Amino acid sequence: MRAGFRRVPVAAGAQQHHSTTTFPAPIRGKISNENLAAAKPQGAKVLENWFVTSTGIRLRGGSKKQATIGTIPVVSMLTYDASAGKFMFACDGSKIFDVTAPASPTIPPAPVQTGLTSGYFSYVQYETAGGDYLSAVNGTDSMRQFDGTTWTTVANLGAGILTNKLSFVWTYRNREFFVQKGTMVAWYLPVDTIAGTAADFSLAGVFQKGGSLLFGGTWSLDAGDGVDDKCVFFSDRGEVAVYEGSDPGDPNSWSLVGRYDMSPPRGPRATMQAGGELLIAMDDGIIPISQAIQKDRAALALISVSRNIEPDWRAEAASRTQLPWEFLKWPLFNMGIVSLPADSGQDKKCFVVNLQTGAWSDYTGWDTRCLALHDGRAYFGTSDGKIMQCEVSGNDDGMPYTATAVGLFDHLKAPARDKIIHMARTVFLASRKFLAKLSVSTNYQVSLPSPPASVADDVTLDEWDTGLWDVALWDAGTTKTVSTKWTSVGQSGFSIAWQLQVTCGVTPTPDAELVAIDMTYEVGDVVV
Repeated sequence: MRAGFRRVPVAAGAQQHHSTTTFPAPIRGKISNENLAAAKPQGAKVLENWFVTSTGIRLRGGSKKQATIGTIPVVSMLTYDASAGKFMFACDGSKIFDVTAPASPTIPPAPVQTGLTSGYFSYVQYETAGGDYLSAVNGTDSMRQFDGTTWTTVANLGAGILTNKLSFVWTYRNREFFVQKGTMVAWYLPVDTIAGTAADFSLAGVFQKGGSLLFGGTWSLDAGDGVDDKCVFFSDRGEVAVYEGSDPGDPNSWSLVGRYDMSPPRGPRATMQAGGELLIAMDDGIIPISQAIQKDRAALALISVSRNIEPDWRAEAASRTQLPWEFLKWPLFNMGIVSLPADSGQDKKCFVVNLQTGAWSDYTGWDTRCLALHDGRAYFGTSDGKIMQCEVSGNDDGMPYTATAVGLFDHLKAPARDKIIHMARTVFLASRKFLAKLSVSTNYQVSLPSPPASVADDVTLDEWDTGLWDVALWDAGTTKTVSTKWTSVGQSGFSIAWQLQVTCGVTPTPDAELVAIDMTYEVGDVVV
């Protein structure tokens, strides 16, 4: 008799313990002032050539040559915007050029001013009953004025002062104010005029640390011009004097609010108006004047706009001491650009901040000797005589650039235990082609692979989930969510940081925003 068929239990297979996690895009921007083992989410350790938005990080645009004025540094750019027209001028050490619309971006136009001994100008545009005038001073040459048609040399302001002694100009309460170079003396004109006899105003008894006046500005308690405006004077030693009133010559209409200590400014043009607030780029970071007058210098870093990148800021301030910095507000992109002029052997780069969120990143490859905003677009002058337009095209004057992002290290909720990263993918919003390369670093050590190549301008679209990782192309007629094919990672460590690299070397401006990065991983044991 045949034995009956009997079912027997089978041992269950080993259950996999893979977990998944999502890293949202680092909308806090680059963070260098937090402990590596206790970093908060949505920050980046490295963020080069990405701009931080409120929803993600986008690839920056390239730079395009607007004009060439020679082979020596562009030290100043001046802009004029009135009914007579919109103009942009660039200055080297001895000449001023009109670079608004040059016949060729590679051939220098004829200069509109020659024979200068310095090209480092401070300027304002001021409207009077007779028209709009640009007034520019540099501390060694007579003041130049432009009325929309003609440049004029102004040798003196009445019997008051020779204009070749004036190094900085600003407006306050319908007056032009000036700094007399190398002194503690400011000068001011009558109201509503660009001429007349200037009167002097000394701050020698106000400042206590010596040095000289460097620049001045207007600080408002609201976003407009009014009776609450303050006139602010800055010394090169970091002292600030705040005055209120309308006429320095009338004791009943002019009074000292206070004298305050800050760190030395990074340059006369390293300031930015944000509404009524006046922001100053200093050795300690970018400091709002409204906060600076309430804090001791030792506490300024705590209220700095650049606090998240404080170690990087201080390192650059310590190493880039020979050339003055600049700070440009670009409303079109809600962007602030801090120039980091490069001396011999230094990297060409600048700091960039989202003015709405305060998130920072680095733009590398931009030789930002000086900055200007013209007709709604941002430009920078280079150390070799070029004027470049910002955030246009998908290359830097014909050369590719690589965008690199490295997230902050994460323990994946299992401190001290080893984690094995099995697979990963990125999620983008994109409408144009690009190549993305995703990798992982571990244990607080950033180790980047070689960057990917740039996509070719005429590459055809890869199909969804069929392209090979690191060579798959992204393309869409309209912006949509696009996810890469999952890729094997195979890295392990007790702390994990995602890494993303994209090389841009195409004609159109990139249009790709990182939304998130997904990973699968397995938690192991403590390795001792």
